Amino acid sequence: MTIVKEYLRQDSDEDDRLITAIIEASKSYICNYTGQSIEQLEEHEDVTVAVLVLIAEFYDNRTINVNDRLNLRMNTMLESLLGRHSVNLL
Repeated sequence: MTIVKEYLRQDSDEDDRLITAIIEASKSYICNYTGQSIEQLEEHEDVTVAVLVLIAEFYDNRTINVNDRLNLRMNTMLESLLGRHSVNLL
């Protein structure tokens, strides 16, 4: 959790429960996106960056604005990192 809080620039423990939930949701998202297990993905160091990017995206954008098209796009760096490990090609 320490590296995640550093990445999010969070010093307090106020959001720890939320951050923990976001970490789990991010891992699940990445497993579903790539079609690989977390154990398989842990073999690749760049996936750590993808997890951090996704966590930050979930943490920073906790609300959805219907008129905001930016909330509907996928981060291109995240797409590039995860696309290299994806076995879900359909």
